[in-house]
Amino acid sequence: MDIDKIRAEVAEKFVNEFTCEKIKEDEYSSFSYPKLIKMMKFDTIRHKVEGFGHIMSMRTKGPFGMRLLTMSFMPYEGGNVPYLLIDMMTVGKKITVFVEYYDCTEEKAPKDELLRIKERYDHLTEYDEKPKWYVPMRTPYSLIKCGVKEEGKSFCDMICDSVDAYIKEIKASGLSDTNIPGLSAFRDRMINEGNPSSSILEKVFGKEGAEKFFKECVMPLKK
Repeated sequence: MDIDKIRAEVAEKFVNEFTCEKIKEDEYSSFSYPKLIKMMKFDTIRHKVEGFGHIMSMRTKGPFGMRLLTMSFMPYEGGNVPYLLIDMMTVGKKITVFVEYYDCTEEKAPKDELLRIKERYDHLTEYDEKPKWYVPMRTPYSLIKCGVKEEGKSFCDMICDSVDAYIKEIKASGLSDTNIPGLSAFRDRMINEGNPSSSILEKVFGKEGAEKFFKECVMPLKK
């Protein structure tokens, strides 16, 4: 299961369908923790996407062969689509993949394309996660799955099919400023009440620095 290949394929899907501008490298493009020992190494790639907003992918290399890819899809131009967060982690022979949708739109309209992908991959093993405040906020078509490396192709297909379906929903939806307040409020909760990356980002950047990273890289709003 090649994390770099998945990362490139997802970016290519957006580049092929939208006008994208890659954000220039800065202090967030590559960093590590701790700075001297560098047990964990991070790198990010970000794009502005015309007619949608912003996408970010962050690759993490950790000890014992741990690999993590986080991809954040922020519809800050007001599209009538949910915020999408994808996490894929491999440790040894184990794989965990979260395809999380958070519908912050005003209408909260059904998303048939995303429901179809949910049905297609619902046979994969459900990941038994600990309760968090944001879990009940996910849409019912989110996919929270786990397995082993032998199932790698199924997980890669699930990610790629989810992104394809998400792009179809983006293209079918209109833009409205009325969707932005809900997105902004959810971002505030992610910052103030904690998100999956909070603890490690605070170790790397400190509390204020982690908030800045989240606002500029993970869930930026239109300036």
